[in-house]
Amino acid sequence: MLKELLKIASELEQRGLLKEADHLDSLIKGASYQDRMMEERNYIMDPRTSAEDAWKGFDPRTNTIEISWTKYLEDDEMTQIEGTEEWIEEEVVTLKLPARFEVCDLCNGKGTTVNPSIDAGGLTQEDFDEDPDFEEEYFSGTYDIPCPQCRGKRVIPVVSEGAMSKEQKAAYDEYAKVQQEAAEDAYSDRKTYMAEMGYGF
Repeated sequence: MLKELLKIASELEQRGLLKEADHLDSLIKGASYQDRMMEERNYIMDPRTSAEDAWKGFDPRTNTIEISWTKYLEDDEMTQIEGTEEWIEEEVVTLKLPARFEVCDLCNGKGTTVNPSIDAGGLTQEDFDEDPDFEEEYFSGTYDIPCPQCRGKRVIPVVSEGAMSKEQKAAYDEYAKVQQEAAEDAYSDRKTYMAEMGYGF
């Protein structure tokens, strides 16, 4: 569409319709800016961009996953630092939990994904029609990268809730609640950031 508009603007300029050509140029620049903003938005929100290494914390010797989080203490749980007026208001909790394996849900077990900088906003047939070489390269894996979540291993270790003790399950439930709240906060922060940058949401 933008290419067609550029062609029309050029034709208007050649005919001496400068005012009309300038107006169309301004519309094209505005559309191009919006396109760039949308591309950045799509890249930021793409799950491949924010994926974390699922193997971090996994111990193959014990088949366990180590997870940790910051626990904010209740008033009756806080302790005062000796010799000061300061109180310990939080502590780092670390758990080692039994693990099992499942197919990576980010790459669907392929071990690779397309670099999100290539197709985070999606591609259309028009993209391929305009550049047949790009289409061939895209589908042949030229733009593939190792999956950022499974590191190319096709599977990921996950917590095996069925193998937990009651104590582990209670602690893990607390961890899951904290993670859910953190994810909601991060999502809200992304929305605010993107709104401030004019990306829309």
